[in-house]
Amino acid sequence: MKKTTRQADIENVEADPDSRPEYPEEEAENTLLKYWRLVLRHKWGILGITVAAVLIGALTAFSATPIYRASATLLVEPAQPKFSSTQPLAVSSPLMLFYETQYEIIRSRAIAETVVDKLGLADRDDYLGLDKTGLLDSVKTWLGDWLAQESDVMDDKQRHSAAVDKVQRDLSVRGGQKSQIVVINYDFTHPALAAQIANAVTQAYSEYGMESRLATVKEATSWLSSRLRDLRRQLEQSEATLEAFQSRESMVATENSRQMINTKMANLAAELVKAQTTRSQAQIHYEQVLRLRNEGKDMDALVPQLNSPLINRLSEEHASLKRKFSELSERYGEKHPKIVAAKADLDETARRLEAEIGQSVDSIRKELEVAESKEREAQRQLDTQQKEMRDVTGKGFDLVKLEREVETNRQLYETFFARYKEIDNSGDSNITNVRVIDHALPPAIPYKPQKRRMIIVSLVLGLFLGIAVAFVREKLDNTFKRGDDIEAQLLLPVLTEIALLEKQAGRTLVPERHILAEPRSAFAEAINNVRTGILFSNLDKPVKTLLITSTVPGEGKTTLASNLAISFSQLGRTLLIDGDMRKPAIHRVAKTAKGAGFSDWLQGTHTLEQCCQPDGECANLFVMPSGKIPPNPLELLSSKTFRKSFQDLRKKYEYIIIDTPPILPGSDAIVLGNVVDAVILSVIFGGTTYPMAQEAVKRLRANNIEPIGAVLSMVDIKKAQSYDGSHYSGAYGTYSEQPET
Repeated sequence: MKKTTRQADIENVEADPDSRPEYPEEEAENTLLKYWRLVLRHKWGILGITVAAVLIGALTAFSATPIYRASATLLVEPAQPKFSSTQPLAVSSPLMLFYETQYEIIRSRAIAETVVDKLGLADRDDYLGLDKTGLLDSVKTWLGDWLAQESDVMDDKQRHSAAVDKVQRDLSVRGGQKSQIVVINYDFTHPALAAQIANAVTQAYSEYGMESRLATVKEATSWLSSRLRDLRRQLEQSEATLEAFQSRESMVATENSRQMINTKMANLAAELVKAQTTRSQAQIHYEQVLRLRNEGKDMDALVPQLNSPLINRLSEEHASLKRKFSELSERYGEKHPKIVAAKADLDETARRLEAEIGQSVDSIRKELEVAESKEREAQRQLDTQQKEMRDVTGKGFDLVKLEREVETNRQLYETFFARYKEIDNSGDSNITNVRVIDHALPPAIPYKPQKRRMIIVSLVLGLFLGIAVAFVREKLDNTFKRGDDIEAQLLLPVLTEIALLEKQAGRTLVPERHILAEPRSAFAEAINNVRTGILFSNLDKPVKTLLITSTVPGEGKTTLASNLAISFSQLGRTLLIDGDMRKPAIHRVAKTAKGAGFSDWLQGTHTLEQCCQPDGECANLFVMPSGKIPPNPLELLSSKTFRKSFQDLRKKYEYIIIDTPPILPGSDAIVLGNVVDAVILSVIFGGTTYPMAQEAVKRLRANNIEPIGAVLSMVDIKKAQSYDGSHYSGAYGTYSEQPET
C-alpha cells in the first residue's frame, strides 16, 4: 500500500514532534473530577476494604483489655535551697535541664524498685500478667504439659526484675517546663492498683529528693566539723603561747606606741583575716570540686559547682545526645550509620565537656593560688609591721603578735562555727522542693482503648487504603478505555467507538449482521461513521480496497468487517473477503451457500464467479468465504499471481473489504496490507494492551503500511462513562430514534 497524505503526516510527527498538525484544543479535564470518576469505578473494592478495616478496628477495640490511667499532681520547684544569704550550697541547673533530670529520676530503676518493694508487686500474679487464661493457655492445656516451657516459670529474682521493668514501662511523666506542675501517670488494667502505684511513685520520688539533700548536708557538716577541730586546736595553741609569753616576759611597750602599733596591726590583721577567709573559701571550693571529680560523681553534682554557662550548656547537650543514643540503640544495631553518628556526637560532646571541666578546675585552682598569694602578701606585710613593732617595742611587739594571732584564730573559728551551725540547722529542717497537689484516685473511665477513635481511624485508614489500591490497579491497567488512549499510544486517529451489543430476550443476536437487524441503532450509526471516515480519508485517491485486522484474535475485526461491508453495499457493489485462511469466520454468518472461496480462487481451482456469492439479504453485497483451508496460506498471498488477480478484482467491484488474521500471530495481514488502499485496526475496549497494540502498529509501519485509523470496539458504555463522564456513541441511537416532524 502506497503512502497517503495521512502516512506522510505520521512520519513527520515521528521525526519531529514539533511539526505535528495542530488540532483544536479541548477543554482540560478537571483533575478532581478525574479522581472522583476513578473512585466511582472502583467503589465496590474501596467499600469492601473500608468495611473490612472498620470490622478489624471494631473487633480490636471491643476485644482489647481496658487500660486505666491514674494521675498524681506535684509541685516541683527548680530553685535549690540556700543555706546562707551570701553563698548557696549548690547552684541550680537551667530550667529545662532541671526538669528533664527530674523526669529521668522519676522513671529511674531506683524509684521503680522502691515502689515494687513497698507494694509487693513482684508477688502479685495479676500485676505480672501470670493469671491470664487466654486462648493460648487453653490450647496448651488441650495439647498437654509437654507444650509448656521451663521459661514460663520465673524465680523470685526474675519476678522482681519483671515487676520493676513493668513499672518503668507503664509510667509516664509530663509538664514542668512552662509551669512548676509535674503530673505522674501510670497505666494499668486495674484502676485501684494504678492509683496505688502512682501514689507510691510520688512518695518514693519525694523521699529520694529529701534523702539526697540530707546526704549533701551531712557531707558538708562532716567536712566543716573536721575543719572546726583544727581551728579550735590552733586557737588553743595560740592562746597558750600568749599566756606563756606574758608569764615569761614582763616587758610591754609604752601605751602610746602600743596604741599606734595596735592600730596598724588591727588593719593588717583585718586584711589578713579577709585574705585567709578568701583563701579558705577558695580552698574549700577547690577541694570540693576536685573531690567530686576524682570520685567520679554524677555530672549533675559537679556541674553546678563549676558555675560555668558553657559547661551547663555542654552538660545539657551531652544529656540530650545520650538520650538520643539510647533511643537509637533500641531500634538499630551498633554498626548502623545513625548509631555511629550519634556515638561520635556523644563522644565529641563528652570530650569537650571534660576539657571545659578541666579548664574550669584549673581556673578554680588558679583562684586558690591567687588567694594564697594574697594571704602570703598580707602575712608578709603583717610580719613586716611586727618586725617594726619589735624594733620599736622589742619584746612588746611579740606580745602584740601573739595577741593578734589569737584574735585571728578566734575569728576564723567563729566564722566556721557559724557556718557549721547554719548547715546543721538546715539539715534538721528536712527541707524539700516537692509538694503533692493531688493524690492519684482510681479512675472510673478507661484511658484506652478509645473505641470511637479506633473505629474512626480504621474507617479513614480503610478508605485511604481502598483508594490507594484503586490507584494501583488503575496504574497497572494498560488496556484501551478511550479513544484518546489510542491517539496517545498508537498515534492513530479514532474512526469511531462501537458499543458492546447486549442480548435481548426473545431475539437472536448476530453481531456480524447487526446493522441489518437495527439500522437506526447506535451500533449502525457507529459503522456508518467508519464508512464516512474511510471515504474522506483521502479525497485525492478514494479508498476502494480496505483491510480490517486486529492485534490478537477476539477483538471484533470480523464483526466490524461484516457490518462495514453491509454499509458500503448501500453505496455500490461491495465484496467481503474472508482473508483469514487459518480460522475463517465469515462463512458462519454470511447469507450464502457453502462452497468455494478465497483459497480456491488463489490456487486457480475455481473461477471468481464460483468463489464470489451474492448475499441473501443485501443486493449489492457479495461474499468470498475463505474456502478450503490451505497448508500454505502465506505463500498463496505472497505470490505474483495473487497481486495480478487482485488488481483484476478491483475492476469488478467498487469496494473490497478483507477480513484478515490478527497481526501478531502471523504475517498474512502484513502481506495483504501492501495490496489494499487502507488498513483499519480493531482494538477491543478493556482487552487490548498498549504494548501489544504498539507492537502490531510497529510491524505495519515497518512494512510501509500506515493504518488510516483505529476502531475501539465492544465498548461498555457504563464503564466508558466512568472514564470521561460521557460517551457520545450512545447518543446516535437516541438521536436516530426521534420521530420525524
